[in-house]
Amino acid sequence: MEYKFFKPFELPAEPIFPDVYVSITDYGARENEVCTEQINRAIKETSQKGGGHIIIPKGKWKTGAIHLASNIELHFESGAVLDFSTNPDDYLPAVLVVYEGIRCINYSPFIYGKDLVNVAITGEGILEGNGNAFWEWKKNKEAVSRLYEMGANLVPVEERVFARVGELRSPFVQLLSCKNVLIDGIKLNNSPFWNVDPVWCENMIIRNVKIESPAESPNTDGINVDSCRNVLVEDCTVITAGDDLFCLKAGRNDDALEVGIPCENVIIRRCRSLGKCASGGIVIGSEMSAGVRNVLAYDCDFAHNINCVRVKSKDGRGGVVENIEVRNLHMGEGMRGINLTFRYDCNGPKSDDARVPGERMPVFRNIYAENIVCDKTDIGIAIDGVPNGVMENIYFKDISMNAVQCLSCDSVYGLNMENVRLCQIVKE
Repeated sequence: MEYKFFKPFELPAEPIFPDVYVSITDYGARENEVCTEQINRAIKETSQKGGGHIIIPKGKWKTGAIHLASNIELHFESGAVLDFSTNPDDYLPAVLVVYEGIRCINYSPFIYGKDLVNVAITGEGILEGNGNAFWEWKKNKEAVSRLYEMGANLVPVEERVFARVGELRSPFVQLLSCKNVLIDGIKLNNSPFWNVDPVWCENMIIRNVKIESPAESPNTDGINVDSCRNVLVEDCTVITAGDDLFCLKAGRNDDALEVGIPCENVIIRRCRSLGKCASGGIVIGSEMSAGVRNVLAYDCDFAHNINCVRVKSKDGRGGVVENIEVRNLHMGEGMRGINLTFRYDCNGPKSDDARVPGERMPVFRNIYAENIVCDKTDIGIAIDGVPNGVMENIYFKDISMNAVQCLSCDSVYGLNMENVRLCQIVKE
């Protein structure tokens, strides 16, 4: 394959673990009983002895927060079900997390790791998040606004303390600053918030993961790769979800600019959705202040999304999205085929708005899309630039879409279109 902007990189290798196998039953775990302490003790003690494989056997196991450790593979046997608690106290003590691109202290993610090397979550098990117990927290706009304000003012992270009932939901799986990571084969059901959310990680493989949450569940994004380097996402399936499916991020506004870690060198391939999902298939943003670059997504198929491809940001966010290629994508039905926008808002809190309108604009450049097919959309291609925004060097080739509105375009420099077929659907 010849590339226009994407630069191939050395793909990450799977981590290797000592030939040590420890079942959670060795530590006293019993089916249908709470075994948080037994799982975490097995992980910690095995890691301290040099590492190995922690086995979750067939059966149903109840748990709270699980904290991974270096040189540990958490492996699920076929028929294993990990049933996560709906009691927020079971996700204490609070830990450092990144919530929608901003650092804070909050309830632990259901599976969590920080500053780890060589770690994996594998197998054919089901992780049940029971997210319906947490989805109502979405209505608490005050907590989110307070976090955004703290991030904008660069309040010391240790003072950004939440972990109170009804405030900020936890991601299902969040790994911070980890290296050599594999997530392979597991199924995540009913996440309370984002499903798989690596942040500041390097050399990571996410493979054969299956995700299912109701389309109406709020912010149950599938896989959000945030400020990571050298990442391969392949052969993953989102059955249904309540937000974006495969999304790249790089932090939000001032907080991300202070951290300064971009998202770069990412491949997403052979991924799909099966049912109705509440947002985009391949998405970049809206949190992208530290920059997203050198991305390739190809051979993906989406059943029913709002967007097939979307790159989204807004004034005040800063950052550069560049050298992005998407190829061989199909979407059955949706609202937009391709959307590049500087007008993203999503009814966010006022504390997320630019302090000076029009300043610190993001930049989109060197974006290439080839062989994108959408069977039925409301809008085929929508490019939503703004005055003083920089959106340039955009290439569309071999595009085929059936749309009610074929094309809208504003404030883009260097739009190149070759063999683009947009066929208008006449509404009855």
